[in-house]
Amino acid sequence: MGLLLTLAISIIGSAQDHMEGHAEDMAKACKSKSGTWLETYWECEYADSHWCAEAGGRFDECASACRHSPDPATVCTMQCVPTCIFSNKGTSPDGEGPANCGYLIKGELVRLRDGKADQVPASDSTRKIKTIIFDDNTKGDLVGGGHDDVAVLLLQDSGGSGSFYYVAAALKTGNGYKGTNAIFMGDRIAPPQAEIRGHTIVVNYVERYPWQGFATQPSIRRSRFFFVEKGELKEKPFALLSASTATTLAMQDWGSCARDSNARLTANVIDGKGGVWYVEALCDELTDTSVKVERKVAQARYKDGVWSLGDTLLHQYQCQPNHGHEDFSTENCQ
Repeated sequence: MGLLLTLAISIIGSAQDHMEGHAEDMAKACKSKSGTWLETYWECEYADSHWCAEAGGRFDECASACRHSPDPATVCTMQCVPTCIFSNKGTSPDGEGPANCGYLIKGELVRLRDGKADQVPASDSTRKIKTIIFDDNTKGDLVGGGHDDVAVLLLQDSGGSGSFYYVAAALKTGNGYKGTNAIFMGDRIAPPQAEIRGHTIVVNYVERYPWQGFATQPSIRRSRFFFVEKGELKEKPFALLSASTATTLAMQDWGSCARDSNARLTANVIDGKGGVWYVEALCDELTDTSVKVERKVAQARYKDGVWSLGDTLLHQYQCQPNHGHEDFSTENCQ
């Protein structure tokens, strides 16, 4: 028994010595690159991105100069600090609950008190950015530790007409909860709902098509999926639609402006966020004396490694001068 206790103490002591030695090595490496080492947060400020990647860190090219300020009302200069982060300690101090954690929103640390925070941007002292918790009732194990972590939906009002929704996580720790970074969901979308499946946060909401204005009521149902890796919230990977693939799809489904051999086809990719992509095809230089540009839009779908186009969602015309509407419209030209 005595031998086992001695061995256990020896192992713990060796681990502590290893961590302290590793911290010293990181501090030296940071300083050798003309960086500033923040031991409390395991961060190296002003380090270059290549060294950061080689050292196993996560590079933030525009970290806030006030990201570790304990006072949420601190007036902060709009200054970017390139930072290499080796731990999620830089996210925020532990809070007693999700409503009293700090969350990284667009690189800025937002510290909540009782579920809300008011911040004054340095660029406009007459304006306040208000952040509140919209929902923090969804609990589940996000990191495999068997704890009740929390999916957090945040709502931010920057003083204009927008209402910006974000998703974040509050991770259970020995001292309370630690907030993660927040990922943007949308502006003036229908109120989202979160659930936890396995170790994944699923956010369901209703939004508009990217080409629709805010006067249009949200009607498109969406789901996006998020997970936590090393204390950082990330969106689950999805297939990326390239411009060349979009062009191929447009030509396959709509032809190379086939009805007009003199026309030119241009295909564009429209990002619908979270792995949803749309293909926009424009036919211009038409011989039709009334139509200047014809426009079609469809959603691109990816299944079993193959891309295809869904039904046409938008079919519009832009008319030549003196032949009707000169903006895109579903009405025919004269």
